[in-house]
Amino acid sequence: MQVTEVTDSFNLDNVVPFFQPIIFLKNNEVWSYECLARLLTIDQNTYLPTEFLFLVERQQSVAQLTQTVFSRSASYFRDINMAWNINLSLSDMTNTDTLQFLQSQLADYPNPKRISIEITAQNALTESAKFGQFCEMCHTLGVNIVIDNFDQQECDLQAILTLPISAIKVSAALFDKVAADSATEAFIKGLISSAASNDIVVIAERIEQQKTLDVVNKLGIKYAQGFYFSQPKANTA
Repeated sequence: MQVTEVTDSFNLDNVVPFFQPIIFLKNNEVWSYECLARLLTIDQNTYLPTEFLFLVERQQSVAQLTQTVFSRSASYFRDINMAWNINLSLSDMTNTDTLQFLQSQLADYPNPKRISIEITAQNALTESAKFGQFCEMCHTLGVNIVIDNFDQQECDLQAILTLPISAIKVSAALFDKVAADSATEAFIKGLISSAASNDIVVIAERIEQQKTLDVVNKLGIKYAQGFYFSQPKANTA
């Protein structure tokens, strides 16, 4: 459902970050938060990016959307000793204004290693040169890179593991296949082992059911995220 009632009055000031926890399964405590853009209307309705992005694109404000969510997330967590992640698109990685904005935001940010930037596996692999340049900037700034949306059918694991990343998010769709597909189970076990050898954290994402979490625990994955634990919320309290 697209946002129709705010078409004429849409303003990036109404876009705020919602926070979804990434859980350390050993003690069921929050390890990090992913910051996700949400649009709040005057009547307090909440909309996903898929429902309002057309308005952002119409105003040619995609870069400004990223900067707004990053700035508000950074401000929220500035004096909180907690790690947090934010998603960037391919256009963000190559937008000069956005790159300069990130450098400015992080110039005096306390402990930028608490920050991780999520890039989809597809963007990292298909635009390897641009991704490499972006990684160099992030390394200079002291922030981490996380690969998002990893899928066995679409992504080259060995290529992913050679990237300068700190974590990889694996979709629950793969874990749901484990019981009926020994090849998928072997693949995930190989991923976990290879990631550990490269000091890369594996995060199970989009966990919505206990049975999926049971598989994740059985495989020895230490971190997970999804509606099973919490939907994104306007604050972390």
